[in-house]
Amino acid sequence: MKYKFFEHTADVVFESYGKDYEEALENAAEAMFSVIGDIKKIRAKESFTIEEEANSLENLTVFCLSNLLSESEIRNLLLCKIKVEKFSEKDGKFHLKAKAFGEEKINEKAKDLVKAVTYHELKVERNKKVKIRVLLDV
Repeated sequence: MKYKFFEHTADVVFESYGKDYEEALENAAEAMFSVIGDIKKIRAKESFTIEEEANSLENLTVFCLSNLLSESEIRNLLLCKIKVEKFSEKDGKFHLKAKAFGEEKINEKAKDLVKAVTYHELKVERNKKVKIRVLLDV
């Protein structure tokens, strides 16, 4: 299972899973994109790259998902996936570079508007596998 959604009164809460942080983040991005549009109908026709640095995995998660959200709005794209190209941890800093894929936004393919990625209920757990819990403001 890549991710699952949980009941919430007003917002969207999900957990994503992966063998490592990179895979769990890719799955978190896919979960977020699935709220915005039907990712099965979105083709990877266009792409862009993001880079983020943070002092914790929680901050890195919010920074990356927020950057993807804002860039998709600026570029008028519905995204269907990301691929982490580089991930490193050095001197208490985490650095990530990823490529996002999608196509031009067409109204009939869009579902819901995600306003923000929040810190509320945010959690990154690294054990044998990685779990990321995110609450989206919709």
